[in-house]
Amino acid sequence: MFNGLWNEMEKQLVEGGKAFISVTGGGGKTSFLIAFSSYLKSRGYSVLLSTSTKLAPPWKVDYKADMVFLKEDVMNYFPKKGETVFYAHYDEEKGKVVSPEESVVALLKPRYDVVIVEADGSRNLPFKIHTSRDPVIWKDTTKVVAICGMWGLGKRTGEVSFGEETDSVVDRDYLLSYISSEEGLSKGMDGHKAIYLFNGAEVMGTEERKVFLSLPIAEGRKGFLVNLREGKIYEKKKKM
Repeated sequence: MFNGLWNEMEKQLVEGGKAFISVTGGGGKTSFLIAFSSYLKSRGYSVLLSTSTKLAPPWKVDYKADMVFLKEDVMNYFPKKGETVFYAHYDEEKGKVVSPEESVVALLKPRYDVVIVEADGSRNLPFKIHTSRDPVIWKDTTKVVAICGMWGLGKRTGEVSFGEETDSVVDRDYLLSYISSEEGLSKGMDGHKAIYLFNGAEVMGTEERKVFLSLPIAEGRKGFLVNLREGKIYEKKKKM
C-alpha cells in the first residue's frame, strides 16, 4: 500500500497546467470532486466545480469553495490562483443544484486552470447502469474519471447498482460485464483519456483484491484501487 492518490491524479489528469475533467459512475464522485479540488487549490491551481446533471446544494454539502455562484453573475468573476469556485443553478422544486448551460461553462473555462464536472448520478449507490441520457459528458472534456464502490462486492445488484434490471451477485463476472458494458462504467470514455477509480479498498480482503487485480483494463486506460476518503492508492494497474 502507498499513499499519494492526489499527486498521482494530478500527474494523470492535468497536462500543461490545464484540465477539464468529467466524473462518472458511483461510489465516491462527490468525494473525489471535493478532495481533488482541495488538493489542486493547495498546489496553486484555480479550479471551477460544476455539474452537468445535479448535485446537493452547497449549504448541505461543503464543497470547500471560496466562491459560490448560482446565477450567471459568475461571468463577472475572475478567479485568483489557488482559488476554488462552485457554479451551478439552484432548482427550488428539486432542492438541488442543477446543470448550468454548457455554453456558459465553455466561456468560463479559459479563466480556470482546472474544471471538474460531476457528470453522473447514482443515488449514492456504488454502481451505475446508464440510460441513453447519461452520463452527460460535455465536449470540452479532456479526461474522464469513472468511479465505483467496491463495498458492493458480494451484494445483490438490486441493492447496490442504480439502474440495474437484473438480480444477481456482484462478483468478478459482474464486474467484468460492468466495466465492458456499453451502459456500464466505461460509458462516456470514448475519445477521452480515462481512469477507473475502484473506491473502498479499506473494506476489501485479500481475495477481493485479487478480484480487482484480475480485471482487464482497456488499452490506454488505467485502474486504481483506492480509498478516496484518505487519499490513498492500494493497488494500480494498466491494461492486461
